[in-house]
Amino acid sequence: MCGACGTATVRPPWEVLLAGDSLAHRRRRAAAAARATGGRVKVTPWGAAGYLLTPRTGPIGTCPTLDALALALLEHLSRLLPSCGPCHHPDEQRLVRLPADTDIQRLAVWAALATARPGTAPLTLDIHAPGGPGPFGNTAPNSVRSDHHRIRVLRTAATRPSVLLRGPHGPLYEAHLLAHLGADDLQDRHTAGQYSSRRS
Repeated sequence: MCGACGTATVRPPWEVLLAGDSLAHRRRRAAAAARATGGRVKVTPWGAAGYLLTPRTGPIGTCPTLDALALALLEHLSRLLPSCGPCHHPDEQRLVRLPADTDIQRLAVWAALATARPGTAPLTLDIHAPGGPGPFGNTAPNSVRSDHHRIRVLRTAATRPSVLLRGPHGPLYEAHLLAHLGADDLQDRHTAGQYSSRRS
């Protein structure tokens, strides 16, 4: 509670708590979002917290938040997300432990994309991010959930991030997450291998 005006303390959006709010952070999130489309859409920061979309064909668009950006990019993704609707598969919990050097900006973009799909079974995410207590004190105040995107961020003392998936099709979402986080690394190694074989 703010002592000056009596209003509730304003907490940052989940992606800010997870991955930061500087222009450099948003540029990296924009680049990760564009990468998820295979380069079919150019994404750049726009305004105080939004993004500008420039598709190869079609009009330029603006999105005021990362959630809105994810919704706008669903039809342009190079790897389709799991979908099943109406879905009658049972809910499950699946913990995905990620490497210590995981790109947190890519993780934030994937989380927004994975929970943006309309008309599918709800997926909720608990993202455990290294770093211990953040600007709001201990673990409970450092979690933030929005009913819109079904994401909760928890700061932990762990050295590696992890994601708890709740919903159907856990193995498919896990595979999609790992592919999203490692796509460029795999492509870089493949390209390097081709180049090396040409030289030999």
